[in-house]
Parts: sequence; C-alpha cells; structure tokens
Amino acid sequence: MIKLISVGKLNQKYLNEGIEYYKKQVPIKFEMLEVKDGKDEKALQAEGEAILKLLNQSDYVIALAIKGEMFTSEGFAEKIEELLSYHQGDIVFIIGGSHGLSDAVYERTQLKISFSKMTFPHQLMRLIFTEQIYRAFMIMKHHPYHK
Repeated sequence: MIKLISVGKLNQKYLNEGIEYYKKQVPIKFEMLEVKDGKDEKALQAEGEAILKLLNQSDYVIALAIKGEMFTSEGFAEKIEELLSYHQGDIVFIIGGSHGLSDAVYERTQLKISFSKMTFPHQLMRLIFTEQIYRAFMIMKHHPYHK
C-alpha cells in the first residue's frame, strides 16, 4: 500500500477533484491521511508527533523535501517498483506544512525526495504528487500516458 500523510486540511475543491481523479486510477491501495497544521513554527513538534503516530515500524518513509534527492519520472517509477517488490511494509510519503517537517520526522525517513528546487503550496503538491504516483504506474505498465 502507498500512503500520503499531509499536514493541513485540503480545502480547495478543484485540487480535491484532481487528486481523486488520479487516485482512483492507481492500481493499488492508496490512502491519504491528514494531520492538523499549527499556526507557527512552535507547532512543528506537535505536527511531527502526530505524523509519527501514524507510522508503523515496517513502513518505508519518504519525506518530500526541497533539499531531497531529485528523480526523473522514470527513476521515481523504478524506485516505487523496487519498494513494492522488495519492501515488506507500506510506502509512506510525507508532505509537511508551511513550516516544513520536524527533525524527528526527518530522522524517521529512509529517503528525502524533491520534486523541484522551487517551493509549491503544500495543497497543490498533493495533486502533483498524486499525478506522479499515477504516472509511475503507467511507466511500469509501459503505457503511452507518460509520453
């Protein structure tokens, strides 16, 4: 299973529609969870604790981070395929809020990935991420969608 944990509530209808469109097409169980976002940097620790409570010991945890490793879409698909084939637990991705992620969350991750050197609103990033998960499965199936 793939999980996406995000900080903050998704409150834009058009983003939610796009996310649901791609999520429905992902051929494996794909769960999205939200944790409450805080108003300031002091809330970062509480957000981190809430995220960590949602993780299982066997999860492979990947944080979306601006300073993370960058992949091509094909490379991302290869990574997903490798984890689905050889990892026993769930694959869990985490998108932080406007203040990022706590050190405790970063310490729990096995990988940090970046989708760009640019900063995106975390709600929009959910849509971009969901489309890339869908694209990864299309690449794995050699489907022409990717082209």
